Amino acid sequence: MKWLDIHTWIIQLTILLLHEIGIQCVQITDLRVPSLVKNGSTSYALLDCEYSLSQEESGPNSGLVVKWFFNDRSAPVYQWIPGKDPQGWDILKGRLNLGYKASNHKSTMHRALYIINPTTELSGNYKCVVSTFDDEDFMNKKMTVYASPSRFEILQSRHDDDTINITCVANGVFPEPKVSLWKHTGPVNRTKVHAYTETAFRNGAYDITASVSLGDAEFSGPITFSCDLKIAAISKNFTVKTTFRPGSAMLTNYGSLSVRGGTGSQIPCSSMLLLLSITVVLRIVMTNNVCGHS
Repeated sequence: MKWLDIHTWIIQLTILLLHEIGIQCVQITDLRVPSLVKNGSTSYALLDCEYSLSQEESGPNSGLVVKWFFNDRSAPVYQWIPGKDPQGWDILKGRLNLGYKASNHKSTMHRALYIINPTTELSGNYKCVVSTFDDEDFMNKKMTVYASPSRFEILQSRHDDDTINITCVANGVFPEPKVSLWKHTGPVNRTKVHAYTETAFRNGAYDITASVSLGDAEFSGPITFSCDLKIAAISKNFTVKTTFRPGSAMLTNYGSLSVRGGTGSQIPCSSMLLLLSITVVLRIVMTNNVCGHS
């Protein structure tokens, strides 16, 4: 018999004997991590790591440690040693209910993560590691804290005398979305518009715009546009639709200020100040004339 065959046979026999006499190693039996959590919709997210221990490993001198890791971080974001207080570090520092007990057993009570008010930056891969002096087991799962758009609309603004901008705007989205702009050519049919797209990441979420410039000739009658927003990572889609009519109010954006005008024309600020000054002077002159005649 070859040495390799003998070695394999010894390993199999050892495993069988250990099973027969009831010796069990540390084993994670279930890892419960919510796959999707909506940002701002819940006060907590519970990530639970169930495991089994032998009688010896449940003892005070087994070296039992429960650790949680986040993404590719080499250091744990959570640790609990029976007999000591659980600790949260790094991205979970100050974000955990450390008093939560998943069970009343002294060897498993603080095995879980009770995350308070989960937000998008806590999206990622969570790995639970349970170890003793003699053995170790681990399991990991992904949690995504997603955010629906806080703003999602189609805007119309005049670019110049014969060009109109159509812009789809979506703010506060996570994970990163894709947008597409469509022009409707009938009750059912629509064609995709080749739009210019910009994406920015701010405060844990994405802002995205898709815009196109069209000539006035294309607005000879009412025209409908729709914008599709897709978050592929979580298989969620959103759509907004708007119909623009010739001569309808334009929406012109100046920084954070939105102004509506029938033709899109604006009175410059300097002109407004000049008119105001003339009005004040005229009132003073008229008042002096009245006083002089009295």
